[in-house]
Amino acid sequence: MTSTPNLTVVIRNKDKVLYSGNPYAVTSINDKGIFDILPEHENFISLIKEKVTIHQTLKDKQEIQIENGIVRVIQDKVYIYVNFRA
Repeated sequence: MTSTPNLTVVIRNKDKVLYSGNPYAVTSINDKGIFDILPEHENFISLIKEKVTIHQTLKDKQEIQIENGIVRVIQDKVYIYVNFRA
């Protein structure tokens, strides 16, 4: 039996962890538009804005509204740091 790859996602601000889990996918917005992160995504780093959507399943989702953030994807691990001041 083969296993389906999972994402490991941690979303935090300077004070606390806002989300930690293994969703099906993550959606956010950068200057180029809306993008999705799925299992086996290429390593990636980007500034993000407006919101992060966590897809627990194809039907269940959770949105986190943000001002700004940065997302880093490394080997199915997604780290998102939000609402920081430059």
